[in-house]
Amino acid sequence: MDTSRVLIAIILSLGLVFAYQELVLKRLYPPHPEQKARVAGAASPSATPGLKPTPGVAAAPGAMALAPALPAAPERLIEVDTDLFRAVFTSRGARLKSLQLERYRQTAAANSPPYEMIRPTAGGVLPFAAVVETNGQEVTDRNLDYTTDAPAKIELTGSNRATLTFSAETSGGLKLVKTFALSGSGYVFDMTVSANAGTAPVKAVGFSMTQPMTERTGGYYDIPEIQADVSSKVVADPEATLKKGFQALTGKITYAGFGDRYFLATFLPESPNQGVVSSRLSGNDATAQVLFPGTSTALTRVFMGPKALEVLDAVNPKLHEAINFGWFGFLSLPFLKILKLFHDFAPNWGWDIILLTLAARLLMLPMSVKGMRSTMKMQRLAPQMEKIRAQFKDEPERMQREMVDLYKRNGVNPLGGCAPMAIQFPIFIGLYEALLNAVELRHAPFMFWIRDLSAPDCYPVSWMPTIPFMHCHGIPVLVLLMGVSTFVQQWMMPTSPDPNQQKMMMLMPVAFTVILVNFPAGLSLYYFASNVLGIIQQLFLNREFKQMAPAT
Repeated sequence: MDTSRVLIAIILSLGLVFAYQELVLKRLYPPHPEQKARVAGAASPSATPGLKPTPGVAAAPGAMALAPALPAAPERLIEVDTDLFRAVFTSRGARLKSLQLERYRQTAAANSPPYEMIRPTAGGVLPFAAVVETNGQEVTDRNLDYTTDAPAKIELTGSNRATLTFSAETSGGLKLVKTFALSGSGYVFDMTVSANAGTAPVKAVGFSMTQPMTERTGGYYDIPEIQADVSSKVVADPEATLKKGFQALTGKITYAGFGDRYFLATFLPESPNQGVVSSRLSGNDATAQVLFPGTSTALTRVFMGPKALEVLDAVNPKLHEAINFGWFGFLSLPFLKILKLFHDFAPNWGWDIILLTLAARLLMLPMSVKGMRSTMKMQRLAPQMEKIRAQFKDEPERMQREMVDLYKRNGVNPLGGCAPMAIQFPIFIGLYEALLNAVELRHAPFMFWIRDLSAPDCYPVSWMPTIPFMHCHGIPVLVLLMGVSTFVQQWMMPTSPDPNQQKMMMLMPVAFTVILVNFPAGLSLYYFASNVLGIIQQLFLNREFKQMAPAT
């Protein structure tokens, strides 16, 4: 039996099982919102080591809404237009009612409106709440009507800045001032909360944001996740995180907020930055809260924008860790940077993926060729191997010695063909994560019917019946081309003498086609381009195989 081909088949089979479980079931078919939400973060170099439970602080209790001192006033809306977004603030709670990103759209349709970052809950809760702890109780400003002298519309460009000041007073005498300072450029603005309770001391001040844990329109976008960086990296148990409320954590807070696959809304505390991060889940509404004990005033920057590497790094280098690259992030990040480098001189993300595929193939070429040559030599040895097995079938130790001697005489490593496959698998996953999480590929067209490289490949056909496991209503042309090219590549390789192995290897294209049918078109494009390059490489190697000297 050809040991090399058996090992390759095992690696491929395990890879398929892993890919299907990790990439399809978990990423493309998200679990229930209560199980999906999680806390994620990364170490802060200057932070206090470890995450510490805060004495006396409960796990994100529901803060009581403050009662206004005066009857409700008519709601005032203030619109702020900048180079990158259009924000609408409301005097009711002094919160953001809308924030639309001008450079991103809701869908890939040409007439799609700008992407909306604000997602009010079923009860109408909006970000960003002020949270105050006084008299041993946490309270929030949800029911407060603030006053402001800001004009109804403000236009900002470039470095121009504007400050919106909102003031309110509760029936208990608590005075709140909330300010937002915005500039004409960038996705960051400042938010400050000041509280004065008169004779009653203010023990803590903070902020919170609430989002519904539901998917966006489109099906293949992730459910928002709570993401935070507090002193050290923590990944909480998915079921316990929001369902029960994760244990309040204290330390230096780099960021805390919500992120889905492509966009991030998060606090970046400035003064103070040592505080408590907690969460809670009410129905399908999740709240991320940041509280700063021992102060009555807190300043934070707020980022609301795309998870683009250069954008995140410009705000805070640690923010790019909010992009979930999975286990192979050490490969995904360089791949994404190389992809963006190609885009500088080839401004089409489809062609950039092909260039990246070519670069990856060239990088692996020496090892790939060496592995294929080893496999071909093993095929040459197949008749002698069968003779040895037949001759020494009752002497296993002698059979093994004869096999090793046969390998040595012909300069063959029986495991040499496995190395390229073992290397290609993490590269495949790394590329998958890079292409899946690149906001640049969101709604990025390639050519012909491919209008969105981040969505499953689909050539729309009106008469096509709906297939339950497919996300598209049409023909996945690119995926089928990938499957056919995989079959051709397998067919061109030297065949194994074991008919069971031959069947297994020929079933691989079918398995990959089924698995990739709901993956982003960008990944199918990569795999198809890689197969075409592999076929060209195999043509040259097959010529060499025909001229190879017989085994000795």
